[in-house]
Amino acid sequence: MKKIKITVAALLLGGMSYAQQVDSTCAYIDDVARSNTFKAQWAYVESRATIEDVIEWMHSDIQDGRVEANVGELYLQNLIDLLSRLEDINAGLITSPFVCCENCDEID
Repeated sequence: MKKIKITVAALLLGGMSYAQQVDSTCAYIDDVARSNTFKAQWAYVESRATIEDVIEWMHSDIQDGRVEANVGELYLQNLIDLLSRLEDINAGLITSPFVCCENCDEID
């Protein structure tokens, strides 16, 4: 009978310790999820995956004839350029807003 009581007590203590550990882990995960770096990394991963999906879909649309080849290739080139810029931003190579102006001096 003494062994059963000790076993039950050990199981109860173990369960209480485990419950306290889960709470601190959840709080840590919540703090990480709220941080800006985590949000930025998540946005980068999701954006990259979305662009790659659209590139894949455009390839299949060109092959199936739903999109003209020249229009599709132009669209694909723009998507690849966008993906390249996204990777540069993530790597820290681009820190200011991207400005593309071929004739900026001629506008004024």
